[in-house]
Amino acid sequence: MRKSLCCICLFFSGILTLAAQSGSGGDAKREAGRLAWFACTSIPEGLENPVKVMLGKDITELELPRYMTSASVKIPADGAIRIVREVPDPKDPAKTKYLVLAEAKIPDAVRQALIILVPQPKLKGDLIFQAKVQDLANFKGGDRLFINMSDTNIGVQIGDTKLALPARQAKIYQAPALTKPTNMPLMYSFYHPVEKKWKLLSASTIVLRPPRRKICIFNNGSRLGNIENHGILFPVQMGTR
Repeated sequence: MRKSLCCICLFFSGILTLAAQSGSGGDAKREAGRLAWFACTSIPEGLENPVKVMLGKDITELELPRYMTSASVKIPADGAIRIVREVPDPKDPAKTKYLVLAEAKIPDAVRQALIILVPQPKLKGDLIFQAKVQDLANFKGGDRLFINMSDTNIGVQIGDTKLALPARQAKIYQAPALTKPTNMPLMYSFYHPVEKKWKLLSASTIVLRPPRRKICIFNNGSRLGNIENHGILFPVQMGTR
């Protein structure tokens, strides 16, 4: 009898072990999915914040911070992400219609994306933001992502490293391997479209930190030859939504 009980215990123990291994393997193979974050240079007057984000047929609310990236959203199967506003349908006021305020299409090969939002200088229909998609595959801790949304060329110098940033282009400064905060001189310049010469935009000393990434966005100012610079923090670990 005792031998029979031992055999039964061993039998069920083996089943439980296999089940646990199977469940663990399933979790390990399960992918978190593709993710996207928003970075916004400024919030247009009158825009409700949190905004409504359309992901496929789903609508979720998301806060657009001023000096940090947003929480992440899962990229839908078609890659289309839109910021929308709910309004009554003029054909049937009892129904809801969605006006698209900003839209971006994430390429299939991009696993993690940043959607940069810059207010339109002149409204184009219902769109109030220009949207640019940036692949984050090579953007690691300590790095700086420079995005030129202006109509002129930008020059960036960090320490001895110089980066040419043509209009409407983006580049990543890949920091050396960091184990502690490191001071580096930083200088921005831009090519003045009227004076036809390079001019200093700003110069300072920055601190590169291993767990911190920063995004620097340049866009046209309120007058010709005026360039605005926006700094947005992007911590290495971000929550999902």
